Amino acid sequence: MTNTQEALLYLTNLLVYSDGTYDDSERQAIRYICKQEGISEDDYAGFERDITGLTEKGLYDRGIGLLEECNDEDRLSVFVWLYKLAEADGNIHAKEIRFLLYSIRKAGIEFDDVKQAAATLPPIPVAG
Repeated sequence: MTNTQEALLYLTNLLVYSDGTYDDSERQAIRYICKQEGISEDDYAGFERDITGLTEKGLYDRGIGLLEECNDEDRLSVFVWLYKLAEADGNIHAKEIRFLLYSIRKAGIEFDDVKQAAATLPPIPVAG
């Protein structure tokens, strides 16, 4: 996996759990994102095994660390997916917004750039 793909997995994991639930629509959305980004089911399963036992801080630090090794375009792409994922269940939770805003700022990305780029993509297809 590339640093971008791995950073995306770390941060999507944190985002989906930030509101305290991980529901079917979020599972479907992550599968869709993985498919779009060329992340195989085996790589995703390996990632899930690798993060067992990591704290939120450990997940966050690792995800941001990987993201810092990416170029600006790839960093923006990760946050566009996170933004689309937050929208996927039709209910953007306040904790998801806080996580996004904090992480975007930490990565040196402008929120308006994320929002603008996300607006050019269709919604992530999930059964509601």
